[in-house]
Amino acid sequence: MWSHLYWYYEIRGNETYSQQLLTNDVLSVLENTGKLKAKGNQEFCNMEGLPWINVTAINSRNGSYGRVEDFNSEWVNLIAIIGSKSTPENETFYISLLTDIAEKINWELILEEDDNDNKNVVLRKKTP
Repeated sequence: MWSHLYWYYEIRGNETYSQQLLTNDVLSVLENTGKLKAKGNQEFCNMEGLPWINVTAINSRNGSYGRVEDFNSEWVNLIAIIGSKSTPENETFYISLLTDIAEKINWELILEEDDNDNKNVVLRKKTP
């Protein structure tokens, strides 16, 4: 999804969302970034003084989510992220933080759509 207001990212095991990790393992990685704080059920936001970001660990069906069960499960197959474009320089912060998370769980980092209409832009590949 493209927006002039937000960047939309995904951290996922693969494009079919068939790879899962234990929710507690993913939440531990998110909690230990030093930049995110728990906001709700499997949801995080930025710590004070850092750029606005929303990070949600989800058990989705093919990348779709919205049911209560998607946000309260034993397994996670998608980390959905929204970052504000209000300060373009924050993109560097987002990519650095998200790359670090993706590396720790060895999943890929995707920008859902860039400003040139390219979809599912791979910013970090999963290593074999």
